[in-house]
Order: sequence, then C-alpha cells, then structure tokens
Amino acid sequence: MLSVAFASNQFNVKESLVERFVRLVVTSAVGFVPAAGLAAASAPGSSKVWTVVAVSLATALLVAGWPALASPPEPHSARLTLAFTAVVAITLSVLRPGDASAVLVAIALGFPAVFVRELTRPAPRPGLVRSVAVTTCGVMAVAAMSLWVTASGGAQFLDLAVLAGVGIAGACLGLGLSRLAPERPWRTEVGALAGILLAAGGGAAMAAVVVTHWWAGAAVAAACAVTPGAIWLVAEPRGITEGGPRWRDAALVTIPLAVAAVPVWAAALIR
Repeated sequence: MLSVAFASNQFNVKESLVERFVRLVVTSAVGFVPAAGLAAASAPGSSKVWTVVAVSLATALLVAGWPALASPPEPHSARLTLAFTAVVAITLSVLRPGDASAVLVAIALGFPAVFVRELTRPAPRPGLVRSVAVTTCGVMAVAAMSLWVTASGGAQFLDLAVLAGVGIAGACLGLGLSRLAPERPWRTEVGALAGILLAAGGGAAMAAVVVTHWWAGAAVAAACAVTPGAIWLVAEPRGITEGGPRWRDAALVTIPLAVAAVPVWAAALIR
C-alpha cells in the first residue's frame, strides 16, 4: 500500500514538473510573438500604424497582467495608473517620431499619478510602501514599451526586433529546460544562465539572417535575455490563486519585451 502511494506521489511530482516545463516553453514561444509582430509590422512597405497597434496590444497585456504579477493592495487603481502612463507614452511616441523623450515625459507624469492614487486611498492605507514600489516599477516598464514605437523609424529596427524575440524566447526556454532538473535551490539561477547562453547562441546564429556581426547579434539577444531570467528569479509562479495564472503570464511574457526595448533602442543609436 505504501509503495503504491509512493509511486502515485512520484507520478504527481513528475506531472507537476512536466506542467511547469510546458508552461515555460509555451511562454517562450508566446514571448517571441510580440517581437515577431513588431518585426512584421516594420517590414519594408508596412505602415507604422501596425507597429503602434502591436505595441499597444503588448502594452495592454502588460497593464492587465501587472497587478497579478506584483500583487499591489488595490490592483484596479494600479491598473488605471499604468493605463494612463501607457496612453501618454504611446501617444507622444507617435506624435514625436524618433524622440525618446516621450518615455521621460510619461514617467514624469506617471510617478505623480502613483502618489495621487495613494493619497486618495482611504486610511490607514495598508501596504503603502509596497503599493508605491510595485506601481512605480510598472510605470517604468509600461513607459519603456513605447521605445518600440520610437525605434521603429530606424533602418535596423526589423533586425533588432527579431534579435529581441530570439533573446526572450531563448531565456524562457532555458528556464523551462531547468524544470527537468532535480529540485535544487540554485535551479532557477542555472536556468536563467542557460537561457542567456541559449539566447546568445541564437542571436549569433540569427546574425547571418539579419545581416550583422555575430557578436552584435549575440550581444543584443543576450541583453534582452537578462530580463526574463531576473523576473523568474523574483517572481517564479508559486501559490497562484485560481483564475490568476492567465493574467500573471500576460505580464511575464510582455515585461521582458518592455525592458528589451531599452537595449534595442541603445543598439539602434549605436548603429
């Protein structure tokens, strides 16, 4: 009887590992979709409108999923603050093409909005510090997403979007593969490192396709892969409530794309 129970327990553990592996592999595949959409939208002959649409959809997913990921005390008001920042950032990026100051303006308006939101909360305002911290981080991530619109005017945007997608997908795939290893305290760290290496290798391989130096492709992809690894180190799905994983996954997929916009924009300036 005990042996049967032990076998059943082992099966459940294996099933859980498989489910987590599939979850992260699917996340890596889905994580490539927004960057691929941005790349397709920037193809020769395509209208910039499609880039704006792709960025807007990715930003909407980030805004919707951020409260499920960061768990602020009042998720609905936090979502409104992020939505306000997103509208400002994307609108200014469209009105001032090629000017990255739209991100700074959006952050400058988003930060006061965070504190106004906190001041309007009824006392005693539980979780005040946490609420301010996670919402301001969300403001910066949402504002950074608009850099994709700003960078879309560059001649190398298509190549950079593809490399960013490879970096995000490689990072999430490395984390997914680490779930097959035995449970160890350092397993996620190894997965994050493996993801960066996979991303660098993928970027170097894609360099022939996007016509750039292999080291440049590896560097951009690896830089974009750092974010997913860091996110999973601090926000690995544990104890997710019923109905929560879907929105949490939306943020986990799109926030790497938001932060990847920073090295992409920097690479666009260098090139």
